Amino acid sequence: MKFVLFSSLLLFGYSLSYAELEFGKSFSNGNLYTGLPEINVLGNGISIIDGDITPDVTDLTDFGNQSICAGVTTVTFTIENPGSGNLNLGSLNISGVDATEFSVVSFPSALVSGGGFTTFQVAFNPSSIGLKNAVITVNNDDSDEAVYDFAIQGMGTDPEINVQGNGNTINDGSSTPS
Repeated sequence: MKFVLFSSLLLFGYSLSYAELEFGKSFSNGNLYTGLPEINVLGNGISIIDGDITPDVTDLTDFGNQSICAGVTTVTFTIENPGSGNLNLGSLNISGVDATEFSVVSFPSALVSGGGFTTFQVAFNPSSIGLKNAVITVNNDDSDEAVYDFAIQGMGTDPEINVQGNGNTINDGSSTPS
């Protein structure tokens, strides 16, 4: 692996800079870009680190609470390619013990041009109460993150109902109203 070195020195009012770059790479605005594709997945505009095992509400990898009786929580994730080469996406999978509680409802484009992005949506529709965990895997041709995966979770909830008659609560299973 080759090191990329960039340093700057201010000496007597003159700026001296030195950069050593590998072939096919460029340096702009403090960022290193390659002629190769690069994958970055975001939720809520926040980068989700490849291999992240800690779902979080801020990057939408924690889908929050969802009733098992009604509704679905759908989250949009963004795949960006900050590299300059085309990024080819392969399969997008959801796996893990609770994978069936999540589904891909909108798939990303198969090709993301350099500097471009695409989106995909995942729905959480729990069938039982409790914490549900799964892993999203995005297969692609990034040279160092060809299998980009991260954990997701959501909580299946069962809302309580309070049935009343004449202002009194009627207990579940009661055969005599109060």
